[in-house]
Amino acid sequence: MSSFDELCDYCARIPFDPKILASDGVFKYYLGPAARLESSQCPFCRLLLHACLQGRGEAKRNAELYISWNRGLSDRLAFTNPYGGDTWIGFSAQMGPQVGDEVTALETRRQYPIDPWTGPAVDTARILRWIYSCERMHGSACALPTGLAFTDAFRGLQVLRLLNVEANCLVETTGFNKYVALSYVWGDVSNFRLTKANRPALLEPGSLNRVSHLIPETIKDAITFTRRLGCRYLWVDALCMVQNDADDLEQGVNAMDLIYERAWLTVIASCGHNANAGLRGVQSGTRRPSQNAFQVIPGVEMGFLTGLDSLLKRSVYDSRAWTFQERVLSRRIIYFIDDKIFFRCRAAEHAEHFTDILSQNSEVGATIGSLLPEAILMTNPVFDFATMLFYYTKRALTSQNDAPRAMAGIIRRFTEAMKCQFFQGLPTALFDLFVVFHAHGTILHRRPSFPSYSWIGWRGSINVDLGSGTDNNYSTNDWLEKRTWIVWFKRSPSGITNLVWDLDANESFPSWDMDHDGYRNRRPFDNGRRLTGKQNTRRTMPTEEVSFSRTVPPYPILQFWTMSLFYGISDIDVFMATGYLADSNNNKCGCVWLDGFEETTFFESQGPFEVIILSESCSRPYTEAFEIHLQHPSSQRTGTTDWIYYYVLILEWQGGIAERRGFGYLHQSAVKSSLAPGPVWKEIFLA
Repeated sequence: MSSFDELCDYCARIPFDPKILASDGVFKYYLGPAARLESSQCPFCRLLLHACLQGRGEAKRNAELYISWNRGLSDRLAFTNPYGGDTWIGFSAQMGPQVGDEVTALETRRQYPIDPWTGPAVDTARILRWIYSCERMHGSACALPTGLAFTDAFRGLQVLRLLNVEANCLVETTGFNKYVALSYVWGDVSNFRLTKANRPALLEPGSLNRVSHLIPETIKDAITFTRRLGCRYLWVDALCMVQNDADDLEQGVNAMDLIYERAWLTVIASCGHNANAGLRGVQSGTRRPSQNAFQVIPGVEMGFLTGLDSLLKRSVYDSRAWTFQERVLSRRIIYFIDDKIFFRCRAAEHAEHFTDILSQNSEVGATIGSLLPEAILMTNPVFDFATMLFYYTKRALTSQNDAPRAMAGIIRRFTEAMKCQFFQGLPTALFDLFVVFHAHGTILHRRPSFPSYSWIGWRGSINVDLGSGTDNNYSTNDWLEKRTWIVWFKRSPSGITNLVWDLDANESFPSWDMDHDGYRNRRPFDNGRRLTGKQNTRRTMPTEEVSFSRTVPPYPILQFWTMSLFYGISDIDVFMATGYLADSNNNKCGCVWLDGFEETTFFESQGPFEVIILSESCSRPYTEAFEIHLQHPSSQRTGTTDWIYYYVLILEWQGGIAERRGFGYLHQSAVKSSLAPGPVWKEIFLA
């Protein structure tokens, strides 16, 4: 960027001084239409365009653009990206005044957050400062509890295998050693692995040197990096679990959540497509120096920062399901991504191209790029688990049968946080809340090995609708008591029935603490609801002796009573698998997502389709978009919480057992206009 170009008339109005920006009272600066910015020769306009490309922001050519001066990444001051997204434009640290006292210096680093240059080699000393500041300042937020026995700390393991990077060999231990864990993508490269045959040889000192030519670049770089950090041990899945021993592999996979959680540091190789991508900057010549700040006017240099979560979204690493819990459960992480290095723990975030703010930060919360950093803290378990499902279900699995296993460690943490058991991936104390999920920006595909009533039974991104259960004017517990009624039973393949939610089986659940979310009292369906005809809706107990004319699934099915209705489906969008429910008057009375749409002929029939009611909904964000097309009058709205919809499932029956084929919202007034044979109170067997 040439220093000879002058600022345009728009950018010339901006005071390029953090102190003036903080005090002049102007919150936004107008930049004109996007088309003007794209053709401008102004150095600041061009920097904004570079930031836009980095942040993958988009704007229509006639869109009016603004920037504002605000607190951005990890409390640093910068301009927002006019195109939106998680990229920020800040001042070079080289411009900042030299001050003596730490308080003023800290604020200076916030105001001038861009390190002007990043060298070609990883600055190990700086990374160690980040780690030591975490150890010294963050306490229990980032530290693990001590005093556990090995068998409790590493559940199910007889020994923990580690690579000794000083002796260059494999070791087996039952002690507590400081170690680094590597998280990476295997990809399609030939990966040297620990086997029953080579295990004795790899336990000999120096053995890793002899097989160095067989070890993928990412693992070799991790060994070098661990050694430079002054840490003796490294854990790598391929070399620390016996890959051709089914029992050893099973034990290791079941303990992987603890292995990553208890690591002193996790190194995430989120660049490249496979295990040969390496950790750029560890080996000489693998990374070029980069200029991070550019002159916009004489004496003023600026650059841009893109948030870690936004960079991760573009990586192959972030598309893999197995890496999800490795990232989520690790307490301190170094990320190698996009030729940059980031550090993130539970209370701070640093990067090579940021200025260091080694203060006692409170928490790393949600970012523009992701809600995940906040969800990791589990301060609001209901919302946080739904957030986890949202991000996890976007990811790919080589084997679809691994869907629950790759999430098992996280579910164990939420079992503790919610103080209840989980059933088929769903918290039993909030079962009604977590069965109301739908496709998010994709079409769901069936995983036949798992139940259709749970997220694990579907491949594709899902969103749990927490709108009704977490409405600002209505607590989750109120919703569970007053707006749900189904008494859920689980029926084993052998025919034994038990309650899904059983307080006696959840001894740790604090039923006395009304601030803790979960079932207490329940109200029957006919409590305050207008019923059509003389429906007896009080039956909730399961039928014990039942025969089916199909093979019973190998997993438990749900057995419960609720209202069954019948409708047509109209206006199907074949690209997004959505449509509308049509009542006996052919009026649109609800909206639905159609599950398994691309692999079934079920929706090719004329119907009617069976719909069962799950619970009441006030989810305005989802239903408002459809209301203009619905032909049932909205209820008179007297407040912010309007219970005018039901959550519903579309069912397909085979041999006396149903499966979920869709989820949606039904206008409550449409119950009376159900097609025959509805409405009827009915026992459902849901696989």
